[in-house]
Amino acid sequence: MEQYGLVTETKGKTATVAMQRHQACEKCGRCGILSGAGKSDAEIEVLNPIRAEKGQRVLLETDDRRMLFISFMLYMVPLGGLIAGIFSWLALSDHLGLAGNQELNAVGAGFAVMAVIFFFIRSWDKRAKNNPSYKPVITEVIEDWEAEVECETPGQ
Repeated sequence: MEQYGLVTETKGKTATVAMQRHQACEKCGRCGILSGAGKSDAEIEVLNPIRAEKGQRVLLETDDRRMLFISFMLYMVPLGGLIAGIFSWLALSDHLGLAGNQELNAVGAGFAVMAVIFFFIRSWDKRAKNNPSYKPVITEVIEDWEAEVECETPGQ
């Protein structure tokens, strides 16, 4: 996946880059802000093998497989834990012969399993944050920024 950004700081082999929203999402309104004004762009730490300098517009690339893996870890694994916790509690309560409706307890067990999974994901995230294979990489300095952006505009 490719994105554009502005280098705000450099530190050795890494740089801090202010990411710019894609033009396609700029006015969609899903985030509650139609014009994009007032919504600060994210700043992320990226690898800087080409030694881009502060103030330069750059092209960033991230490994699509890594992005899919992270998305899977953040969304599907906790959802799977919630569902597994619910069905496990229902099976366990039936096996133990617990009386009454156990659906509310099953939902509580599902959320408990999901919370434990989030705890493990958070600890994994702290380790992965320092792993260079999960960081975007600056691949190119964009000299003619306006011309590059115009080429990326959908429908033109």
